[in-house]
Amino acid sequence: MNDSITCCKNTNTHLERPRRSIDRRGMLSRLIALVAAFFAGVRSVQAQKRLALSLDKAEKLKNVGGFTVLKIQDKEILFIRDSEDKIRAVNPVCSHKKCLVTYTHEQKRIVCPCHGSNYDLDGSVLKGPSEKPLQVYEAELDLQKSRIIFTVE
Repeated sequence: MNDSITCCKNTNTHLERPRRSIDRRGMLSRLIALVAAFFAGVRSVQAQKRLALSLDKAEKLKNVGGFTVLKIQDKEILFIRDSEDKIRAVNPVCSHKKCLVTYTHEQKRIVCPCHGSNYDLDGSVLKGPSEKPLQVYEAELDLQKSRIIFTVE
């Protein structure tokens, strides 16, 4: 007795879907989604407030090499005056063990006194144990009005 079972396999496993053109309703819903995404992006940019700080309120920043930590809108910010026309603003909390960092003008580095992590002025790690950079905020000097303009997220 021959018990052979024959099975047919469908060799065309990929069925092509017919291409559909986008109708007006589909186009309108995509356009609405695009506009909504645009305005969501605008709102997030507006959430980044640009603030101004008079140099008279931060005496240490009037000279090159000066630095200070100020608490602004419940955030501590380390400001560093690294040249005549440039200022930096970074989060002063070390990304390793959350110690408060300081700035050394001679080395032009941000240093954590707890475990020795070193950061460049752009927040990047130069020496561990920290592996993550410091958060950096946009900051600029407005020398005509003797103030610092910066953004806090």
